[in-house]
Amino acid sequence: MTLLRDVAGLLWPRGCAGCDRPDEVLCARCRALMSMTVERPLAGREGAASASCGVYRGPVRHAILSWKDHDDAECDGPFAVLLADLAVRCGAADGGAPLTLVPAPSSTASMRRRGRAHMRDLTSRTARELRRRGYDARCVPLLRNGAVGGKSVETTGASQRGERIRGRIGVATAATGLEGRVFLTDDIVTTGSTLRQCVAALDAAGIVVSGALTLASVPERGDADTADGAFAADTTMP
Repeated sequence: MTLLRDVAGLLWPRGCAGCDRPDEVLCARCRALMSMTVERPLAGREGAASASCGVYRGPVRHAILSWKDHDDAECDGPFAVLLADLAVRCGAADGGAPLTLVPAPSSTASMRRRGRAHMRDLTSRTARELRRRGYDARCVPLLRNGAVGGKSVETTGASQRGERIRGRIGVATAATGLEGRVFLTDDIVTTGSTLRQCVAALDAAGIVVSGALTLASVPERGDADTADGAFAADTTMP
């Protein structure tokens, strides 16, 4: 397998998913841009927050779109490490209570287009990375999404996004024996509508969500520095 990858690298050299730097999956500079802690209130859960690895612009945006919509599955590895780092920084993984990660569900149309449930795959890998570090973490894909097509990031208004997914997200499997804290995971938080619907679905099943972890937060229009009212802290990895 290594030989095949080496040959493929010679025939089809790749660049960094964020900036196209040669021979990198995600270069050190782009990793640094995704090693932030960008927080905003978690929609639907008073007192809880969603934390993001970075702000959805420039190389961060390019890297996520390459991974999400252009089948750059090699980004699963570095993205899982970044999400695991974020889980530790924001206290989701603290070495105490077990951590259950619940991925935001992909619609059937999205899975058909991409050939996989990208957040389920990434969340599973993130949980494995946390376990490798000694944390009690697992991925439990509890949610389903019956929404029809449409790329969510392209929908600009909160009301539009909410209408697109309202009533479409529900609990797909019985949630029994969950221990510790439950955190949602998603790729991009825009208006918070998707996370709000996920929180509501889990609430209806008697599951309390403690927070959310995402790769990036979309900046509020006209705000060049923060993400939709969020603040950025710890801009370098500890």
